[in-house]
Amino acid sequence: MPVSRPRPFAWDVLLRALRFFYLLWGGMLLSTLAFYGRLKLPTALWHWPTFCRAVIGPWGRSVALGIGLAMCLAALLEIWELVDRLLVRFMGESEH
Repeated sequence: MPVSRPRPFAWDVLLRALRFFYLLWGGMLLSTLAFYGRLKLPTALWHWPTFCRAVIGPWGRSVALGIGLAMCLAALLEIWELVDRLLVRFMGESEH
């Protein structure tokens, strides 16, 4: 089995930062839309009205709110990891 090399530090920080902003923005948007009842579905999905009513109904809104809150929590964990990597990198270099 080939051994995978770790990504370079700059790429790792960039990808973690992008993932953080994606999770934070998406989680806040989805949570806000679900909380205030502004979830909208494209007209192409209205061929299945039962599915659309379930998604827009209270159960669908609560599932969307839960997913949004989980994304916000994942963003918090991601920024924790990002700051940890930055601190380890810069504190480790300052000792040399």
